[in-house]
Amino acid sequence: MARVAVITAPNIGYRNTGMLTVDLAFESLRRRMTAEGDEVDATWFTLHTPETVPLRECAQGTDFPFRFHPLAEHLDTLRDHDAVVFWGDFLHTRHYLEQDATNRLLDFGIAADRDAARNLLNRTLLFADQPDELLARTLSYGGTILHNTQSDYEDKEYGPLFSRLVTRGHRTWVRDPLSAAKIAHLRGDRTTDHFGSDAALLSRPGDLDHLPTTDWSRSVPDGGAIGVFLGARTPVPAWLPASCQDLSDRLGAPLEWLPWFDRDVPAPVGHIAARPGDHTIGDLVGVLPRYRMVITDTYHLAVNAWGAGTPAVCVGAPEPTPKTHDDYLTLSDVKKHVFHMAYDATDFYLSTREGHGQDIDRVVRLVEGGGADAVATRIREHADHSAAAFTETLASLLDTSRPTLGA
Repeated sequence: MARVAVITAPNIGYRNTGMLTVDLAFESLRRRMTAEGDEVDATWFTLHTPETVPLRECAQGTDFPFRFHPLAEHLDTLRDHDAVVFWGDFLHTRHYLEQDATNRLLDFGIAADRDAARNLLNRTLLFADQPDELLARTLSYGGTILHNTQSDYEDKEYGPLFSRLVTRGHRTWVRDPLSAAKIAHLRGDRTTDHFGSDAALLSRPGDLDHLPTTDWSRSVPDGGAIGVFLGARTPVPAWLPASCQDLSDRLGAPLEWLPWFDRDVPAPVGHIAARPGDHTIGDLVGVLPRYRMVITDTYHLAVNAWGAGTPAVCVGAPEPTPKTHDDYLTLSDVKKHVFHMAYDATDFYLSTREGHGQDIDRVVRLVEGGGADAVATRIREHADHSAAAFTETLASLLDTSRPTLGA
């Protein structure tokens, strides 16, 4: 059985449902590959494990198909694997290394200071000390370098290490076409398709049915409600509550709060009630195909809704977050806009600064007339194509990595 090391972004306490769907998607692919005869044993690594903090209540007791190891403590074991896969997120962007990743290492006492944190990140995420031979067995899927700029590459530490990883790694797929163009420039490769889907989309409908669910999700009649989760990433604009109600009235589906993260319902939409009862992580994913629509400001909820065939109205700011030291670019609204642009789905992306009477009319027409189905089909077809390319490449890499008989 081939051994694959999977490196993902840390998801402390499994607080971020979307990041969990990203990780679960690799397990979906692993099961699919095994069923087709390519047996893969995955070992999971991350900077700091989910158990660093108490697990989110709806994740407690769930038998997830992975157990994470702290990457820094097990870095030398990567060479014992037939392949290494960086899976999803902003793992290789300079702003992530400087901001989110460094701050968390300091928060949890894993690094003594910022210099020590950056040194550790250079070793774990940019493979500063790893031989070219390991990079040649390394794939990267579903990441993004959307916010990288020339000044990032001119950083005397980041620039050479990132360039080495990108150019000597076996193959890279990124989750947006702008990042794919950047990878093509960096690798000097204009013919390879570097545009993969978001990793969460590589779970096909039904792949996550192994997660336990309750009546919380099963009691929603198909098409009988609109799931709403707002205020986590973008301030709720004054016009939005009325627009939500307008969509509810015109589609004949009540609004209900979808607790994608554990947080209070924000005051502007405080009238939207949550369904009573306890829910599981499986419920949060399993309810999506039952909804008529999802309204959200959260990137991975929109991604997962579209992947389930449910149209997502996504709310975001119309321009990038200013690039300052204190602004986490991983939370910028740009990724939401670019995702919808990539699939001709910007009819469903509502800018916080626009008037919305005609926008809501257009959304209703597309949902009722089949346009939303066309978008969902486009996203699913790309995800299936990209999944096949990834699994074929991984299987081929594993075949070449295995020792031959008598060697």
